[in-house]
Amino acid sequence: MIDEKFVQSQKKLIEQKISELTNEISQARQYDDLGNSDEDKTQEYEELEGKNAISRSAQKELEDLKCALERIDEGKYGICAQCGQLIETGRLKGYLGVIYCSTHARQS
Repeated sequence: MIDEKFVQSQKKLIEQKISELTNEISQARQYDDLGNSDEDKTQEYEELEGKNAISRSAQKELEDLKCALERIDEGKYGICAQCGQLIETGRLKGYLGVIYCSTHARQS
């Protein structure tokens, strides 16, 4: 069985990370008007593409973290969604939203 103190500690970290990602996504979605010259437009378009890539990555992580909170509420956090075995603590610390043990992470 996974230690409840560890789960509660992870929950706090997850909630903090969700807040950070929500702000990051919100900032990435704020578009400035493109500049007047073609050079300005090109540079700003490239920056916009970078923001979109960051936003997509952050959105995926946000979804994973929300799922992790649901798993905590259901008493399933730290349990592999595939085999039901405990997920290694190091994996849970490394990525808060992990749902598979190392064996099944390679298969998915």
